[in-house]
Amino acid sequence: MIRIGTTTFGFRYSFLDPKLAPPLTAILQQARKVGVERLQICENTRPLELNRSQWREVLKCANDLGMELGLGCKTLNPAVVEQYMERAAWMSCDTLRVVMEEGDAHATPESAKRLFDAVVPRMQAAGMRLAVENHFDISSTTLVELAGRYPADVVGFCIDTANSLRSFERPMEVLQLLQPRAICYHLKDYRVIGTMVSFAVEGAPLGEGQLDLDGCLKAILAKDPAPHLYVETWTTSVGNRDTDIATEADWLDRSVKGLRRRLG
Repeated sequence: MIRIGTTTFGFRYSFLDPKLAPPLTAILQQARKVGVERLQICENTRPLELNRSQWREVLKCANDLGMELGLGCKTLNPAVVEQYMERAAWMSCDTLRVVMEEGDAHATPESAKRLFDAVVPRMQAAGMRLAVENHFDISSTTLVELAGRYPADVVGFCIDTANSLRSFERPMEVLQLLQPRAICYHLKDYRVIGTMVSFAVEGAPLGEGQLDLDGCLKAILAKDPAPHLYVETWTTSVGNRDTDIATEADWLDRSVKGLRRRLG
């Protein structure tokens, strides 16, 4: 049976205010209750602020719950990647997901290449893999070209089914281009409002939006019968923290159940 995961962006509103943010152990317990078996801890939870003792608590909780942990960051700074590599080593995690963006600085092919050149040799020496997440800043074709300069067992992709819509790349197109180096998948559903001239993209529970989920799963499973699938939801705030958190919890539950039904 395929183990279903999620990312901490499914708990975005819980972590927006650092003063109100719950411990990661509480999020692990919440995720496990709805059938999640993998959690990718991302930059929104500020994982670099956790000390070794706090990491041990997270790892013990995950082990007790039978959950696997992953780690993700958003940066263009090699020094930050090194910090996350250190945390990944504490977790016995051999893969680091990276979104190439930092503050107001968005990735360009040149800045992406500089980042790769700086961190790939270090990751290779450490026996780790870099899972580069597709984003609207850089086309999937360019990502393939950039990654092709490095060993496939060191640089691969975290394929997000919605991230490239703003660059007019459809999910199946992104899958086709990036799948030869796929390491993991963020399954994110969406609805496009408007036209291609003027449009907005909003989130939807997985299987309830416009994503061709069955088509995506067919393509994914044809390559890998046991892929790392992460449900990722993206809800619109209504301006009330409790309501926003409750909506995220509901969407995660619906998304995990919907994916499990399709996987059989």
